[in-house]
Amino acid sequence: MLGKQGDKALRYLALSPEIELVDSPRHASVLLIAGEVPADRLEPLRRVHDQLPDPFTTLWFRNEPWPHLENVDRIDDLTDLPAALTKAHRELMTGQRDSGCRILSDRPPNPWKGEGDFGQGGEGMMGGVPYGRPMAMNMQDDISDGLTLDSLTFRLGPFFMAFPPGMAAEVTLQGDLVQSWETQLEPYPQRLDAVFFNARKHPVPIAEIELARARHHLQRLYHVLHLAGLEALSLSSLRLAYGLSTSSTLDGLRRRLVRSGFFHLAAVGGGVLNTEQARQFGGPAARAAGLADDLRSHDAGYRRLGFSPVCQDGGGVSARWKQILDEVEQSLMLARQAERDEVYTNDVDCIETPRGPWDEQPPEDASAILDEVLPGLEWGDALATIASLDIAAVADGGGGTQSPGESRAVPGGSGNVVK
Repeated sequence: MLGKQGDKALRYLALSPEIELVDSPRHASVLLIAGEVPADRLEPLRRVHDQLPDPFTTLWFRNEPWPHLENVDRIDDLTDLPAALTKAHRELMTGQRDSGCRILSDRPPNPWKGEGDFGQGGEGMMGGVPYGRPMAMNMQDDISDGLTLDSLTFRLGPFFMAFPPGMAAEVTLQGDLVQSWETQLEPYPQRLDAVFFNARKHPVPIAEIELARARHHLQRLYHVLHLAGLEALSLSSLRLAYGLSTSSTLDGLRRRLVRSGFFHLAAVGGGVLNTEQARQFGGPAARAAGLADDLRSHDAGYRRLGFSPVCQDGGGVSARWKQILDEVEQSLMLARQAERDEVYTNDVDCIETPRGPWDEQPPEDASAILDEVLPGLEWGDALATIASLDIAAVADGGGGTQSPGESRAVPGGSGNVVK
């Protein structure tokens, strides 16, 4: 489970061949809590903890374990994680380590016994919370064609793997159509590579900042490729991100993306940002909607390299991923030119981050826009839309996209590793 900055540990483990990451706690034997978990996410974390089947244990990375848990370890060095997880799993399977204890009492999440005409927990034959869990209720007209369908309201997050870390939302579905969406918890602010924070203080090599930009985009591509079930491609994207240099190219990865059908999967209906929403997002999302807004255009160093923004038309999911790949290629080209000519940035008051423009304030959280964009989409299209948008705010403080431990990530990795 990911706390603040826990995604670094996740990416590191994804390339460790001895570790298999799974999407559901019901398929796990070791629960890794990576990063600090804020107080308002602790109750959902307790529920996730209790979903692991026996025998199970927990391991805490850069976070203090709960005092009432027994036989749990804390790890602070990223490079120690694979061995610690392997050891915990081996001890569980051989009986050398006792299984963890449940935290929550064994009772339904909502009262239901005796409620309703038939004791089913609701009213009549429909609705309510039988066994404490919500039941569909045909109370609303479908927003796509006006038919009255059963609607189901539930809460997802903040540990749902298809969401940005920390985000939670209340969703109402009718069939597989999103009837309503309310973002209740914003995703954790993300820390960009330290070079972007340094660029706010003094000129930095353009080669360095462009490689960091490309690395950020490739790590996002890793996540969406995993969601699409393209495991080998997702790991290839991650390995490319870790080994990125001015001699790297995107040609091989792009060809494999085309052959895999990724762009057909990404060509979902809906998820299109209007001009106002695109401008509010800024960055690649805005340029994918045809807005040529990029602070690099005003920097003398970039003008020396002949920089001009690349843009797409449409502003939908497919356009955003094409934009990301085009910007990765552009960043690699700029990095090669800047390294050869030793070109530095010039402006320090305003810079273009991979998330968007940073002038007076770093890019802010944009998750509230999902409340406007997602209703009316089918569930799969809604998840594809979320994955295509870099919505988390930028934390005001350099944390680095690639830590020293990450730079030593295992270049191998097995095909069955999943996030």
